[in-house]
Amino acid sequence: MDAPRPVNLSDYLARPAQCEPHLLRLFSADRELVIFDIGACEGEESIRYARLFPKARIFTFEPLPANQEIIRSNFSRFNVSRAELVPLALSDKTGTAEFHVSAGRPPELFCGDDWNYGNKSSSLLPPAETDPMHGWIHFPEKITVQTETLDRFCERRGIGKIDFIHMDVQGAESLVLAGADLQLPRVGALWLEVSDRELYKGQKLRTDIERIMRRRRFWLATESRGEIEGDQLYVNLRTSAGLVWWLGARLRPLRRLLTRLFSRK
Repeated sequence: MDAPRPVNLSDYLARPAQCEPHLLRLFSADRELVIFDIGACEGEESIRYARLFPKARIFTFEPLPANQEIIRSNFSRFNVSRAELVPLALSDKTGTAEFHVSAGRPPELFCGDDWNYGNKSSSLLPPAETDPMHGWIHFPEKITVQTETLDRFCERRGIGKIDFIHMDVQGAESLVLAGADLQLPRVGALWLEVSDRELYKGQKLRTDIERIMRRRRFWLATESRGEIEGDQLYVNLRTSAGLVWWLGARLRPLRRLLTRLFSRK
């Protein structure tokens, strides 16, 4: 199994993420935010948010040792000083768990030759099928990792609220949410991956996640949908920032209409 290596992230980071305009409406760039990057892989999103919100305090959760080494290298390369690598898997319980390590390389290198492909699908959940996922991702190794709930981590570190969570945990989203009962009402916004097919055993599907988030009074702000998987940004309407964002989102179409009407005169 080829070990992942540090690669050039500059082109990737130069492309704005879909959620960026919404985040900049929610939070001013100079705010001292608390951001959780859960399932950080190589730390690329932590770097993105460190640039977007230079005063933010970022907690970068990644349980895979090979990826942790790359995160350290990337933080040094991109001069990220306000992000802390946390070598844990957030889940629904504190202790240890099996972690299913992914590997593989697609026949078509859709992100170019200088990119790690196989290290981005590892999960606390086992794959749902024995055949390679998407035709090329396989899981040749299991390791034991430390787990902690989000609530317990925040209690231990004295974190009262989280402004934004970026979550990419390959099917284990419901486990992270189950371990965040106390903190979720105080989370400003949450970006996560969803799937319309069970790629991992026990994975909650997109409709399940949407139901969970609606019950928690999170509003679906935007989403991207692929053939199987996609991403969704949720905004917490119980926070003042979320309520202001929601009112602005309702008024923006009216403002655009008025602008078009008056521009014709």
